[in-house]
Amino acid sequence: MPEAVEQILIYLHLLSALYWVGGNLLFISFGMSMRHVYKSASLVPGFRALGRTFRVGTWISVFLLVLTGTLLLIYRWGGVDTDMVIKLVLFGILLPLKALHDFYIASRAAKENPPAFYFKLTMLVARLNLLIALLIIYFSMRFVR
Repeated sequence: MPEAVEQILIYLHLLSALYWVGGNLLFISFGMSMRHVYKSASLVPGFRALGRTFRVGTWISVFLLVLTGTLLLIYRWGGVDTDMVIKLVLFGILLPLKALHDFYIASRAAKENPPAFYFKLTMLVARLNLLIALLIIYFSMRFVR
């Protein structure tokens, strides 16, 4: 693979991971701050709109991560080690959990008025997704080292 193509793939891979994980960190910290400061149900529609917009971006990121990660794994490293296996298993857990969060739990939470069970479950699953994503970053760092 030409070096320029490899650099573009690495750049897109890192940018996609940054968008997904950084966005989750921002979303969770912003959400917690806003809920503590305002304690108002009037914030719920804004969170729903933000969540829908962020969902589109994160699924684009997931597509790019799968595409660039696969190409890099095949052409750059040509194999896997224990750290990569752990990363891939975590990613395999994360994808269905993200789909469950985005397309089932969050849509039910959006219909709750006032926010109740599904709203709390959405927050729990989002935090679990973030934890898994941070573990993936850790094992990615170990793999390229």
